[in-house]
Amino acid sequence: MAMKGNSASLAKTTRPRLAEVMPRERLFSLLDRGRRSPVIWVTGPPGSGKTTLVASYLENRKPDSLWYQVDRGDSDVATFFYYISTVIAGRKTQLKTRLPLFTDEYHSDLSAFTRRYFQQLYQHFEPSFIMVLDSYHEISPQSQFHDVVRCAAEEMPHDGCIIIISRSEPHRSMARMRANRIMDVISWNELRLSLEETAELVKLWGKKLPAAALRQLYEKTEGWAAGLVLMLGQPDSNGGVAELPDPSSHQLVFDYLAGEIFQKLDARTRDFLLKTAYISDMTADMALNVTGESTAAEILNNMHRNYHFVSLKSGAPKPVYQYHPLLHDFLVTRVSETFTKSESLQLVRKTSGVLNNSGEAEEAVSLLMEARDWSGITELILEHATTMLKQGRRETLSQWLEELPDDILKDNPWFIYWQAACRFTTAPRESRIYYETAFNMFSDAAKPDHEGLFLSCSGVMDSILYELDDLTLLDRWIATLEKMLQESVELSDIAKARVTASMFWSLMMRQPDHPEMEDWVKKAYAISLTITEPNLRLSIEPLVAISATYIGFFDKAKMVIDTMREFCDGQEVTPLAVLNLKNVESMYYMFTARYQECQEAVRDGLDIARNSGVHMWDYHLLSNGVAGALGSVDLKTAEELLRKMDELPDRPRRLDSSLYHYYSSWDAILRNDIARAFHEQKIALKHAIESGCRYFEILCRLAMVQILVEYGDEDGARIQQRQLHTAGPALRNRLLDFMCLLIDASLDIRSGRQQQGLDSLRKAMELGRENGFMHFLWWQPDLMSELCMHALEAGIEPDYVKSLIQKRGLVPVTNVGNAANWPWKFRVQTLGKFSVLKDDQPLGILCRLQTKPMELLKAIIAFGGEDVPEDRIAASLWPRIDGDYAHRSLTTTLHRLRKMLGEDNAVILQNGRISLGRRYWWLDTWELEQVFDEIDRLFRYSPRKVAPEKVTQLAEKLFSLYRAPFMNKESDTPWHIALQELLRKKFNRYMGELGRYQEEREQWDVAIRYYQHSLEIDAMAEAFCRRLMLCYREIGRMTEALETYESCRKMLKATKNIEPSAETTAIYENLIHGIQGN
Repeated sequence: MAMKGNSASLAKTTRPRLAEVMPRERLFSLLDRGRRSPVIWVTGPPGSGKTTLVASYLENRKPDSLWYQVDRGDSDVATFFYYISTVIAGRKTQLKTRLPLFTDEYHSDLSAFTRRYFQQLYQHFEPSFIMVLDSYHEISPQSQFHDVVRCAAEEMPHDGCIIIISRSEPHRSMARMRANRIMDVISWNELRLSLEETAELVKLWGKKLPAAALRQLYEKTEGWAAGLVLMLGQPDSNGGVAELPDPSSHQLVFDYLAGEIFQKLDARTRDFLLKTAYISDMTADMALNVTGESTAAEILNNMHRNYHFVSLKSGAPKPVYQYHPLLHDFLVTRVSETFTKSESLQLVRKTSGVLNNSGEAEEAVSLLMEARDWSGITELILEHATTMLKQGRRETLSQWLEELPDDILKDNPWFIYWQAACRFTTAPRESRIYYETAFNMFSDAAKPDHEGLFLSCSGVMDSILYELDDLTLLDRWIATLEKMLQESVELSDIAKARVTASMFWSLMMRQPDHPEMEDWVKKAYAISLTITEPNLRLSIEPLVAISATYIGFFDKAKMVIDTMREFCDGQEVTPLAVLNLKNVESMYYMFTARYQECQEAVRDGLDIARNSGVHMWDYHLLSNGVAGALGSVDLKTAEELLRKMDELPDRPRRLDSSLYHYYSSWDAILRNDIARAFHEQKIALKHAIESGCRYFEILCRLAMVQILVEYGDEDGARIQQRQLHTAGPALRNRLLDFMCLLIDASLDIRSGRQQQGLDSLRKAMELGRENGFMHFLWWQPDLMSELCMHALEAGIEPDYVKSLIQKRGLVPVTNVGNAANWPWKFRVQTLGKFSVLKDDQPLGILCRLQTKPMELLKAIIAFGGEDVPEDRIAASLWPRIDGDYAHRSLTTTLHRLRKMLGEDNAVILQNGRISLGRRYWWLDTWELEQVFDEIDRLFRYSPRKVAPEKVTQLAEKLFSLYRAPFMNKESDTPWHIALQELLRKKFNRYMGELGRYQEEREQWDVAIRYYQHSLEIDAMAEAFCRRLMLCYREIGRMTEALETYESCRKMLKATKNIEPSAETTAIYENLIHGIQGN
């Protein structure tokens, strides 16, 4: 713990050293062999020499190693990760990346965190290093620590090894490791001293025993090292070795023999040992502070050198002495037998104070817990709670708090506050209740604690926001915090930052129309810039960027994101902080129509989450990815990401659920599945209303308007529209205003309220231009194309509208406006002289130099421009060469064409068919076909009901497009001529229908103009001559009627050497008879 001193880290992570140790080569060989497996489990009773064996093995073989002293506190795995991270941070290494702490964000995926943790940890050591976990039996059977160790073994480099020292057999979760021979076990049978080892140890102690006595000693101790050492240290009156009691209980035997030895010590040493009984690991200074004994260092050193039950852990800044567990338990028992309860309690308190001052707060609390010293415990909890949570050790802190009696818990609101904090991520609703209780207790206290009061209020708000279930609960706390802020109070910088972040995010989610909303955003950003702690800063700034993005302040959002990136580049930050950045990046890219970058940010974020185990942003990263995919109409990606959202293990919160169904509805409407879109949007709207998030409610209502319009339910759409007009403007959100105005425009124009719709469209496009809007949620290309077409027709913000079209790759919808006004990438004129424009500029010399690519383009157009079989084109352009060569030539020419155009996607080859990309090309032939189709649709059933102005509009379109035959004088190839003839016949047919419409309305002058213009284009169209003659006759212009016939006759004679048809001649003769009759 980053508390006072570091003796705790040193004691837990330093290998013990005994004064004199007998090297056990027999067992060293077993350890050498066992290192072929990732794990060696060394198990035996207390005092069997497990720790001594492994420590001496490391001393002998000298591998790179890490020793870790396990205790009960490590059952909270965050404690283990904390101490390992602390000791690694103190190592001199070229690796600059710090090992992470197991804080709240990692708890959802311990496995991923552990894998990444050990991968990073092992980089600090040689590949063949050894990690020792001593006293593993201290871990509770239910602890996740066993899973952590199993993962550590799986990630261990090939030559590395974990040695686990335990009094118990391997945990049941590791049974498969043992069965698969991933684990090697050295048991009590192997640990027992052999007769030869017993003799060697007797010799080490300077004893000389006859062979019979040595065998007797061996049989009595049964290979138990601790018993042998104790007996050697206690000779009987005959100079031999003392008798050994019943060895069935090693602790009882130890207590008996140690008691005999203890009584022979001088009084000063006995008193010292008793007063240090409650400390198993201590420096000489700690012992001095507990006992007051000035010779503490000397006593400890003598015990280490002479009695073998005190080991030494050398290291900076001072050596640490460790009592053997058997000795420690013996001394604790002696204290209870020697001291009164009052004296024992006094010793406990003094020892706990020394432990706490030495950085061993958990040991101090554990000691006080056993003594039920609640006052001492409360002091330590209040002192260390904040630090414990920063270290991720909420499980330990929660256990401390749960041990406190109810009357003590209720006496201090901070205990309730810390209980709330411990539950925040795992049980936000329960956490909120605790925060509310703490707030009420702080409020009722006689002496005000402003820090506690504000932090409790902030905690309530954060819990509501984290739960995302009922944001209406925020209303009370927003009002409460506003009232509290009216008083001038002093708060810590951390409290100010937390309160500011809670307030502005609560306003954003629940009261975005709050008059001080913008001020709170500014306050939050200003405070974040003063914070030096990287991860706290990067928890506030993303919220500022998200709020700016929601509102449509994209420049502000970009500025904050850029600042965050720069800050991250110069700091060592946690995966959560980077994920905060990736989440806001993906959202920003999505709202600004940078879809590829959006998906990259989403993928990066999900990769970081998967590797680190931090999954707090998974849902939102996926949702940003879905929105980006739907915005670009990438339905395959959207479907995949929606599936991943649905498959996430945690139950989605109410607002998250609203978002999921909203996107599902958007996906359905793009697939033209109106029924599913309506069903999904109903659920989304219901959850949005229930969650109390007005922003999402408006989004859902906007979507519902469009769905109801598609359903043909204009009345229902109008009801939703009225509710939008009530709620939307009040939110003062530019992006929502833009969306609402577009919906208004669409609804009014489709309902025949053209001018009203154009007024809304003008306001929307003006707002879009001012803010650079290129995307919004529920983007529908067809709808936007329609609105952009109307805008261009009406001259509304043409520059912005064209940039929107080009940026989004919109294609004009049929039957709306004039597609020629559209800002096409390429414009091709084929009706007359062939020409190609790129960005409204001629390709010029490129067209003349690149003859074969231009022939290819002409051929594609002549065959319809879409889904043209490549075989057909190859055969047409290279008719005299074999198929393979023709295909190779086509491939080469296609490459040259794309290169000439400077846009690979403009010409698409897919599944053996070639197409011109609709989003890039305007072809006069395509436009002409659309006009033909519209005339056909209008005149098929009720031609008399067609509006005259519509006919006039269609006629003008035909004349503006069909100014000459297709590829006129460009080519005489059969495939050119085929389309040329087809278009000529269609033009004559549909122009004739428009002319006859005017004749039926007796608009003779208009009809005459149609026929005259048509004859200027196609002088050989005899049908137009006939209709023109008849029109002249109707208005008495007989001379012009006769002249029309004569012109027709001369043209036919000169070009085809034929006479007019019988039908034409009959009209002429009737005209002559009519004149003669008059």
